[in-house]
Amino acid sequence: MNCRIHRGTNEIGATCVELESDGRRILLDLGLPLSVADGQEVPLPRVRGLVAKEPDPTLLGVLVSHPHPDHFGLLPQVADHVPLYIGAAAGRILREATFFSPMGLDIEWAGHFEHRKPFRLGPFTITPYLNDHSGFDAYGFLVEAGGRRLYYSGDFRAHGRKSAIFRELIRKPPEGVHVLLLEGTHIRDEADGATQGPSEQDVEAALIDTFRDTEGMALVVFSAQNIDRLVSVYRAATQSGRDLVIDLYAATMARATGRDTIPQAEWDRVRVYLPRAQRTSVIRERAFERTNTVRSQRIYAEELVMRRSELVMLFRASMCGEIEATGCLEGARAVWSLWPGYLREPSGERLQRWLADRGIPMVIHHSSGHAHIPDLVRLAEAGGPDRIVPIHSPAADRFGDFLPRVERRQDQEPWKV
Repeated sequence: MNCRIHRGTNEIGATCVELESDGRRILLDLGLPLSVADGQEVPLPRVRGLVAKEPDPTLLGVLVSHPHPDHFGLLPQVADHVPLYIGAAAGRILREATFFSPMGLDIEWAGHFEHRKPFRLGPFTITPYLNDHSGFDAYGFLVEAGGRRLYYSGDFRAHGRKSAIFRELIRKPPEGVHVLLLEGTHIRDEADGATQGPSEQDVEAALIDTFRDTEGMALVVFSAQNIDRLVSVYRAATQSGRDLVIDLYAATMARATGRDTIPQAEWDRVRVYLPRAQRTSVIRERAFERTNTVRSQRIYAEELVMRRSELVMLFRASMCGEIEATGCLEGARAVWSLWPGYLREPSGERLQRWLADRGIPMVIHHSSGHAHIPDLVRLAEAGGPDRIVPIHSPAADRFGDFLPRVERRQDQEPWKV
């Protein structure tokens, strides 16, 4: 089995790994760079068979580990004849997201993954392993071909709401792995990259304290596709005596998981507010079935004002003007529950100024979607791979500071597994 990492050996995201055996090939992920600007075109990697004008039957498919753009974002450029695979819930999430965001994806999938259930593509036997990650329905892959075994970790962590999945992986890791292709988001040039950060349970506890200490409405900024965070915010809201107000996008993402244990719009302590932009989209597309499904749980401006001290609201910067116009911000507090680095971007700076101008304090309660260095070490020790090849890290040169048997590779370099 041969490997070529087209992108990802020296950066977070843009992941694309090509594996070849017996003349046939598969791709693991096909993502956008995190540095790409809105509207910027990014060419496909030089992989035979990805585009319609160059069909190649030796390309057996693209396996998407999870529904984050840095792992699937180049799929819209791929020819229809290329088979694409993803987890079933992840596929639903991407399909439903197309109504709300350009980062959705509505395509025909050739197949879906099941945890620890092997399947064949030509000479490759692929076993998906469900991951604990901030992206729902995320997987790593054991790929076997030509008598060799490669385990691609995908994006994972050990401190989320699905941490039991990581513990299972440590107890029963893939055996006989020749190469561990290991993500290292938290291996950075800065010395503090090795520190352990808050868990999802820590975030929930911090949210409870903040909600109880907030006089008015609690405004929480987080990604609706971060289902773990949705659960944490819901649990914290109810434990602090408040109801959770989500928007139509979050309600749709929760339904797309197919899990009745995820907070749903119809639950007693959940209400649905439709921001102006979502109402406009529903009317323009005549998609009234979307609002009909949440009709009984709708909440309007008058109730937001009257019950502001009893509510936690999923908040977006695009909602600033209309929420202020309702008059419900007296005594409000904002919670930033995304990567803090986004606050240094122009949109984050604008939101901070808007909050400061209105005297609304903001706190940060967030847990990373990626494994901290001690957990990377735990995975490496459990599996005992012959070699560890860094990926998804801006500081692959530092892997050897923490891990044994590290073998650096570069983008576009062919090498043998």
